[in-house]
Amino acid sequence: MAQQTPKQVSTTKPLGLRERKKLRTRVTLRKVAYELFREQGYDETTVAQIAAAAEVSPATFFRYFPTKEALVVEDDYDAVFLANIGPLDPAKNLAAQILRRGADLFDELDDEARSTELDRARLLGSSPSLRAAQAKEIEQTAAAMERSVLENATGPVDPDAVRAIVGAVVGAAMSLARGGGSLLDPGSVMNPDGMRRLAALFDGGLSASPSASPFSSADSGR
Repeated sequence: MAQQTPKQVSTTKPLGLRERKKLRTRVTLRKVAYELFREQGYDETTVAQIAAAAEVSPATFFRYFPTKEALVVEDDYDAVFLANIGPLDPAKNLAAQILRRGADLFDELDDEARSTELDRARLLGSSPSLRAAQAKEIEQTAAAMERSVLENATGPVDPDAVRAIVGAVVGAAMSLARGGGSLLDPGSVMNPDGMRRLAALFDGGLSASPSASPFSSADSGR
């Protein structure tokens, strides 16, 4: 397979004021909506109720989210993560590097944003219909992640290998996000500890032995 020579790694730029304000408003709308979803159910909650609880008009709501479904399906932090992924060494385990960078980003979120993202993960994990709606978003995220890895690799890489690695990372995260097994909380893989445990699984050669699994120990993957 043809290898791709790394491009010059771009310098990370912080979010501008407009982007930060937009993100904060979206977090607020999500927080209010998720509280209503818990109280009365996702299907029973209307956009008008969410807007009223957030003290905005329905028109304002639709400036930030095209549909109620988008409150749960869209990921605000994918673009931020990919813009801040930083240099990646293709000679080392790329999957583990990607996951640990994601954990580092999650560590930097404030408490409200982190709580809202965990709620979003739990909603997705509890609803097959929302997970199905998320499929297109995941496909776009995987394609963007492939481009980001290729752009940030510090040495020659095989694009097909990158595609397979990104697919493995996304697929593993989504499988664990459904919950069950030792990860009874669907949001647990989306917190820093969960992502670092998954990174440790890739670092360990994907061994399924209980004695080697980072999910079998409370302090593994750190």
